[in-house]
Amino acid sequence: MAAPADSRIEIVIDQSLERIHALADAGGECFPNYGQGHTYVRRENSNWLAGFWTGLLWLAYDATADLFYRDAAAALLPTFADRLRRRVHITHDLGFLYTLSARAQWQLTGDAAARELALQAADMLLGRYRQPGNYIQAWGAVGDPVEGGRIIADTMMNVPLLFWAAAETGKDRYHIAAVHHTRNSIDYLLRPDGSSHHTFFFNQQTGQPDHPATHQGFNNDSWWSRGHAWLIYGFALAAHWCADEAFLTAAQTAADAFFAALPASGVPLWDLRLPPTEAPFRDSSAGAIAACGMLRIAALSGEERYRRQAERLVGGMLDSCLETDPAGEGLLKHGALHIPKQWAPDAYLIFGDYFFLESLLTLTDTAPDFWGPGG
Repeated sequence: MAAPADSRIEIVIDQSLERIHALADAGGECFPNYGQGHTYVRRENSNWLAGFWTGLLWLAYDATADLFYRDAAAALLPTFADRLRRRVHITHDLGFLYTLSARAQWQLTGDAAARELALQAADMLLGRYRQPGNYIQAWGAVGDPVEGGRIIADTMMNVPLLFWAAAETGKDRYHIAAVHHTRNSIDYLLRPDGSSHHTFFFNQQTGQPDHPATHQGFNNDSWWSRGHAWLIYGFALAAHWCADEAFLTAAQTAADAFFAALPASGVPLWDLRLPPTEAPFRDSSAGAIAACGMLRIAALSGEERYRRQAERLVGGMLDSCLETDPAGEGLLKHGALHIPKQWAPDAYLIFGDYFFLESLLTLTDTAPDFWGPGG
């Protein structure tokens, strides 16, 4: 598949900004979550998805300097402060939520209250760091008898909030937790062949590694594509924050395995080891996330092949997944939210739209860096 032409990318960026503007006009204080037909299902700020909508608005503001996007995003920040005060959905997802809301707002506007809110969220995320074991517990109350020992691939995209907090405050405890969690994720989520487990359990009492499992993959031995994409980007970001060659090597290993497993279309299936008897749902969001990770790897390593891999992923999305219907509210079709539970198996996903636009802006060298130290 040929790399997408720069002119096509510019056109799609402009079209995407128009859709984001229309979605913001229609949305109020509710947050687009996932697609239902040509529209987005909207929810209040109570789950893990909310930050990707403010992230899209901040990308749009940075790209255009249009105060409409800034004001729309800033108007939502009180809902993030309220949910933190009420401790709504306090999990590892704090990084997703507050990186693309509070950190982004501080970064682009200098809003000191937004910075303070992001640091409060980092403190809560740090509170999920478990010793013994040196990992960040993904779900459940800290010490939960079922979930207390679980790490998941997704957390690697949440630890950048800890790296950022360390840089902002000069306090090593954030950095230490992020580094230790990254090392455990490399050791116990990344398989020797470059594929990955979605989750892994540690013994809560001893901190010793116990066993892998899956939550959203086809089975415990399969290979959930979006989880793997979180690892690609997350390991690359850890390498950027730490200049650690082991982290960069892990990102490259994960990226190479992902790329080799892609179908000819360039759009990953929701599980990269899906039996041929199963319905072959695609997950465009996994492609978008992985593309962003590969572009970060290219920038860090200087290896042009990772940019070419990202271009192939973006080309697949442009050819097969781009929403072109004027009535459509989303940017990217064919996302798979949660196949085992049959939640939005073929739909817009707000995080897919976010990372799709981030990848396009990165390819044109105009993306802000909300995840790494570049901001």
